[in-house]
Amino acid sequence: MRHHFLIATALFLALWLGLMFFGRSALLKDPGCFWHVAVGQRMLDSGELVREDPFSFTREGQPWVAHQWLAECGMAAVHAAGGLDGLLLVTAVVLAATFAGVGRRLVYAGFHPLGIAALLALVLAASSPQFHARPLVLSIALLALLFAMLLDVESGRARLRRLAWLVPLFALWANLHGGVLAGIGTLGLAVAGWSAAWLLGRPSPVQNGRQVLALVGLVGACCLATLLNPYGLDLPRAWIATLSIPLPGLIEEHGPLDPADPTAWAAFALGVGYVVALFAVLPRWPRATWLLPLVWLVLAVMRVRNAPLFAVTAALTLADVLPASRFAERLKRGAWLLPHAGEADAPGPAACRSCPWYGAIAPVLVLAVGLSIQASGLSVPVIGRNWARLDPAVWPVELLPELKRIERDNPVGTAIFNELDFGGFLIYHTPGLRVFTDDRCALYGEEFLRAYDRARREDPTQLDRWQAEYGFRHALVSTGGPFDRHLAASGSWTIIGRTAPATLHEWNDSAAR
Repeated sequence: MRHHFLIATALFLALWLGLMFFGRSALLKDPGCFWHVAVGQRMLDSGELVREDPFSFTREGQPWVAHQWLAECGMAAVHAAGGLDGLLLVTAVVLAATFAGVGRRLVYAGFHPLGIAALLALVLAASSPQFHARPLVLSIALLALLFAMLLDVESGRARLRRLAWLVPLFALWANLHGGVLAGIGTLGLAVAGWSAAWLLGRPSPVQNGRQVLALVGLVGACCLATLLNPYGLDLPRAWIATLSIPLPGLIEEHGPLDPADPTAWAAFALGVGYVVALFAVLPRWPRATWLLPLVWLVLAVMRVRNAPLFAVTAALTLADVLPASRFAERLKRGAWLLPHAGEADAPGPAACRSCPWYGAIAPVLVLAVGLSIQASGLSVPVIGRNWARLDPAVWPVELLPELKRIERDNPVGTAIFNELDFGGFLIYHTPGLRVFTDDRCALYGEEFLRAYDRARREDPTQLDRWQAEYGFRHALVSTGGPFDRHLAASGSWTIIGRTAPATLHEWNDSAAR
């Protein structure tokens, strides 16, 4: 037990320190990091759910479902205690605990420390583009937990009745993030695979028709559990609306894996390794759960935001597949697997069944100590205040004094034109201004977003027509982009601030006349 505790703690601390050092800016590069906090703070202050858009002037007052409401309230509470440092800390703890759990299973499966380090490095590299302080990291953690449970049930390390815990888990997950759809799909495919294996007379955790019916009922109960939310059916409708908007050129995470991106190479390499390992178990009948990462591999190629979901499921599967494959003896001779790997009496994930909470001790302690230090205002390196920083190459932090002056000198609700990537930044830093757009895709709809995308790429003069329609007098646009060049050349706008990521323009009445 002491050995298991030391392994869990060492893995978690190594990953957490790496994320805190290398992610102090990188984990705060997504605009959702900001507007999620603003939404949660509004709900905590008012004691009511957000049901209409409170931030933009183009969609002001229109119905909107804050479909990550519980996670947003949590983010606002953490932000109240520790600011952006608190968000960085919690995100790093969640991610480190998730991937440390993956690492622990590799340890118990008999992987050599060098092999664990190499595989985790590949998994982290493939997942890293989606590492941001936003609710998506909770879906990564919860899918890893669900998939590990499914692997344990099919391997015989856990009983089918343990899956009953999935009903409350899915009810919680639905209120945290729309990634619960990924969990429902994964569970449904596993149940279908187990049932098919039983019907074909192959090894399966399902032993009779009554168990098949029970598992089908479980899937149905998990689906119904997602309706235990304050928005009712509007919540799943919002998830589907977000997924159905085909704008990969506008929203980077909705685009396919880019072969020119080094992080995509890691995802492809992990995919090749997983497929080769899967073929290496043939002609043995593969378990249904071993095949599920194939689905996530295809989804990751289609949308890059699915890459971490493929990475965690593939790594968890490799912990079971490689010791059972034809490569096992060769990997043992090469010291990638320990001699006992794959043997019936080898220590496996069930070795910690008597102390399943050991892996949670270090994350809970780090979280409690870190938030306490941050709430006290101490500027302690790594874990205290003022460690998180906004990258000035991504965010126009140098323009904040001018933006706050505009907010101060104008009535509450004054409109400002902005490019989509700066919407969350403005919502967070200048709540008195109303934005033109942000990355809440379901709110703005496909037609509006396509018109905006076309304007920013091909027809920046559209901004003049929007200015005539809405009357905004300030514009925050990407430096050197089509909008910036058009405004600088129009003669009706004056540059009042320029940074590497953004330029702030002001409408000039006399020049316009």
